[in-house]
Amino acid sequence: MKKSETITNSLRQIDSNELSQINGGSFAYDLGRLIRYVGIYIYEGTGIRGNMYAYTDFVTNMAVNNM
Repeated sequence: MKKSETITNSLRQIDSNELSQINGGSFAYDLGRLIRYVGIYIYEGTGIRGNMYAYTDFVTNMAVNNM
């Protein structure tokens, strides 16, 4: 005989700890961001120009992700 289980579809607000796990609060995510910014810095010729492009990319991504 089959057991019947009640399935409830309830939605709740995600707390900050769960959100950091979903949204990349881990070491791999931070390492990936570092590699991205170092890559942009080196690709754009290092120095002030590379720093400017890496910082602009950082600010743009923060603005897009926080909308």
